[in-house]
Amino acid sequence: MTTTADTKTTKTAKTTELTTADAPKTAQNTAQNTALNLFGAYVTTLRKAAQGIVAVDKAILTQMNTAGKEFIDLGRDTMRAKCLNDVLDLQAAYAHARVEANAANAREIIEMTKDHAKEAYAPVKEIIDGYRNKDAAA
Repeated sequence: MTTTADTKTTKTAKTTELTTADAPKTAQNTAQNTALNLFGAYVTTLRKAAQGIVAVDKAILTQMNTAGKEFIDLGRDTMRAKCLNDVLDLQAAYAHARVEANAANAREIIEMTKDHAKEAYAPVKEIIDGYRNKDAAA
């Protein structure tokens, strides 16, 4: 006949055995979850990076389209010029405007690229920061 004390001892021993036996499974599940989370973050990062590349490319193409139209306008105005001084003035004004526009366009593209890169990296950064915080707490 088993007593209540024997039953409690047996239950405690079985619980300890199960906990010890389940430790590798728990570690494996944790590793799998970590890998899945990281893989998901990488996929999200790649998707956002591709969207950012498309957005930056569209901005560059828009800027190129504007520059092309301005060049065509310069050609038209050059052909309509009455004298060589007018042509030189048009060329100088166009060159100055293009230098200013190119500088502004470059700043815009750089800012857009930085913003999209930060947005794309955010899912991976979130996971990495989570693990760093766990390590710091431990």
